[in-house]
Amino acid sequence: AVILKSRNEQQVSSAKERLGALAKETQDMSCALLNAIVLAGDGSYSEAVQMTKAHPTLEMQALTVLLCLSCNQVAMAERLLKEMSGNNDDSAAYRLASAAVKLGVGDPEEAYLTYCDLSSQFPAMEDDDSGAGSALLQTGKALANMQRGMWTEAVEDLQRALNVAQNDPDVLVNLCCCMTHLGKKEEFQQYYAKLEQAAPTNSYVVKTQ
Repeated sequence: AVILKSRNEQQVSSAKERLGALAKETQDMSCALLNAIVLAGDGSYSEAVQMTKAHPTLEMQALTVLLCLSCNQVAMAERLLKEMSGNNDDSAAYRLASAAVKLGVGDPEEAYLTYCDLSSQFPAMEDDDSGAGSALLQTGKALANMQRGMWTEAVEDLQRALNVAQNDPDVLVNLCCCMTHLGKKEEFQQYYAKLEQAAPTNSYVVKTQ
C-alpha cells in the first residue's frame, strides 16, 4: 500500500527494501510475487524474472510471461506460454497470460474474446451479471479494440473500467490515447489532467511534460 500510494520517496524506498527482505527471509510465494512486480516496475526485469523462477507455480509462470511482454520480449513470452500449456489451459492465470501474448503478436480478436470470457466469469463485484469485469479486464478489452482501430468501442470499455477504478493510471493513459486518435482535444485534456493528479510520476506523464 505504501509503495503504491505514498508520495514520500523515502517511505516508498524503505517499503521496497522491507518487501525485498521479507521475500528473501520467508521464501513466501505471495511476497516473492509482489517483490517481482516492484522490481519490474523499477526496470529490474532480470531480477524480477529470477524471483518468479524460484516459485514454479502457474501464477508465477503467468507473471513471467507478462514481464517478458513488458520489456518487448514477445518471442520469449510465447515460448514460456507454450511451456505453461497442457493441463492448465482453462485456468484464469493461463488465459490472462494467453490474452496478453495474443495482443503482443497481433491477434487482437482472440485476445478480445478471452478478455470477454474472463469478464463474465470474474465480475468486478459479487452478484454483478453485467459482464463488465474488473478494470484490468476492461482495459484488456479496450487494448484489443484499439489494435483493431475500434476507438469508440475501446472508449466504452475504458469508461466501464473508470467506473470501477477512477484513478487507475493505465485506464487514464489509454483514454488519452483514444481521445488523440478520435481528435477530441478537450476530452484528452480532461483525462490527462486527471492522470497528472493521480500519477504524477507515471512514465507517460513524465515523457509528455
